[in-house]
Parts: sequence; structure tokens; C-alpha cells
Amino acid sequence: MQARVGPLLAAAPLPAGRQDLVHDGLPLRIIRPATPGPHKVVLFLHGGGWVVCNNDTHQPIAVAVARATDAAVVMVDYRLAPEHAFPAAVDDCLAGLAWVRTQGADHGLDASRIVVAGDSAGGNLAAVVAAHAPDLAGQWLIYPVTDHPDPVRYPSYAENDQGYGLSTAAMRWYWGQYGGDGPDARPMLREDLSGLPPALVQTAQYDVLRDEGEAYAARLAAAGVPVACSRHAGMTHGFLSMVGLLPGADLALDEAAAWLKTRLG
Repeated sequence: MQARVGPLLAAAPLPAGRQDLVHDGLPLRIIRPATPGPHKVVLFLHGGGWVVCNNDTHQPIAVAVARATDAAVVMVDYRLAPEHAFPAAVDDCLAGLAWVRTQGADHGLDASRIVVAGDSAGGNLAAVVAAHAPDLAGQWLIYPVTDHPDPVRYPSYAENDQGYGLSTAAMRWYWGQYGGDGPDARPMLREDLSGLPPALVQTAQYDVLRDEGEAYAARLAAAGVPVACSRHAGMTHGFLSMVGLLPGADLALDEAAAWLKTRLG
């Protein structure tokens, strides 16, 4: 993974401000914009199938978000499976949110408005955190995992299974490592979605996860949650990591930044 993302990390802009800290054994990273604080907060949860990646691999996204929104991005380096299977990652992400709320002010953060965000498995975790914290200002779910792989229920698994990076077999393997079930692992299983934070759900046309992300957005909307859902044409899974290098990723970031500014106030 590091070999694959190394060139992207080398080309990525440096943050205006960065602070690494550890809270009760949980590594956190604050990416700050260049504007004066205190800053509203985007709590960002990285993807990687709950098994790989970390705050380093996803720092370029965090830097881009901070620059585009003037918000601070707090990244949670949650424990990874299989050594730390479900619900360890959920527990860590909720602990990260609690830290922002209780100690964020001591670090120049304005915790009065917080949006939780994440990509792929991080989008799964963001949806779970939002379900536990309905008072959040919003949830930004980037090609999120919301259910177990099901090519019948979600045709995008069959349509995009070969040649686009993420496969059905890979998703089944990730789920096997994570070991989660129930609504805190599979957001689609949550019976009542009413009262959850407003959502922006972004999916990619050529992604096995496309249909389950859009199905979750539809369920949120049916429950009365304000939802914006956009499918990004020509994009594959993980495309937001190409911000600054891929026009489609830049367009998605622009869309998200406008939505985030509205939610953060």
C-alpha cells in the first residue's frame, strides 16, 4: 500500500499546520487551514477495508479539505483488523469524536459544529458514528461500505467486478477480516434512520460499492434526512485520493467543500 500511494504522497501539498497527538492510546492528527482559528471540525475516518491505510495515506485528502473549507480536519488512526476486529474501529472513532467535543477547544477547535466524513470503510465508520451522534452537523460518506457484498441486491458488484481496482472478492475478504455484523457494521441493517444528520453521499460510476452507497442514501431520504447524493461519471473506487491530479476528483472535492461550508456554518 505504501509503495502504491508513495508517489501521490510525495506530490501532495503540505498542510498549513499539523499536530499529532495520542489520546488514551488513540493516535489523532489535526490538519489545520492557514486561516486563524478556532476552526470548525471535519472528523475524517480513512478507508482501507478496516485492514490497511492510516492517517499518512489519507493526509492529502485531509489537506485538500482543510484548504477548501477553512475547517480543521481531525483524523482518527483507528485500530485495524484482523488483529483488532469489529467493533474496535467503531469504538476508536467514537472516542475520537468524544475527544473533539471534550478537549478540542484546548487545541484551537470549535466543536460547536462537527461533520463526520470518511471514504470506503471510513465512510462505513462515518455512517455508524453519525447514527450514534445524531446532533452532528452532517455526514459526508464517500463511496461508503454500507452492507455485505450482494451482486443480486446491488448490481454494481457484477457490473464493476473486473478491471476497476476493487473487486467483489476483495470486499468479501475485507469483511472476513473485519468480522462485523449488525447495524454498527452494516448501516443498511439499521431499522430507523430518521433524525440522523444531513448527508452528502458521493459514489463512483465504476465501483462495486456504488449501488449500496446509493441505496443507503435513498433510505436516509425516505426517513426524512436531508440528503445530497451524486454519482461521479467515469470514476473508480478511491478516486478522491487523486485530488489535484484528476479533474473528476477536483470536481467531487468542490461539491463536497460547498456542502461542508453550508453544514459547518
